[in-house]
Amino acid sequence: MSELPREEKVNCEWFRDELEAIPANGPGRASAEELLRRLPESAREHAAGCAECRMALEDFAETRVALEGMVGTLPEPGPWFTRRVMQAVAAQEAELEEKQNGFWIGVRRLAPRLVAFAMLLLMLGGTWAFQVRRTTLAKGQQLAPAEGIFEATPTAANDDVVIASTHEEKAP
Repeated sequence: MSELPREEKVNCEWFRDELEAIPANGPGRASAEELLRRLPESAREHAAGCAECRMALEDFAETRVALEGMVGTLPEPGPWFTRRVMQAVAAQEAELEEKQNGFWIGVRRLAPRLVAFAMLLLMLGGTWAFQVRRTTLAKGQQLAPAEGIFEATPTAANDDVVIASTHEEKAP
């Protein structure tokens, strides 16, 4: 198949994919004629014009016939077979995920410990700040209120106005 043009190679690959897509448990014996009959019309036309694909069809039919005899001799799986296979698959998937996401899995495992440590620091810091404020208030040292943009208490009258009014009264 290596000396065939590119278009023929693509058609031959497509033909072989179609052969493999035929179910093995179909009606009748898996002869080359039976397999060819189950293929789509375009695949049959290709097989009629391509000697390599006809040989591949014959080989495929012989393989199917040989495998049909082996199906009856296979032992039945035990009741625990499926569970063991699924556990093995899950273990391999976990190992693969560990390889791909190893760093982030470590971060996920560390996150609850970091949260607990931060909560402990917050509680200790809050308790310490509360005790410092309590001892400061107990000693009589009060903190001055912070000045804001707006004043909470009304201001006294402007002293300039008072001085000006008294000066005008004394004038002759």
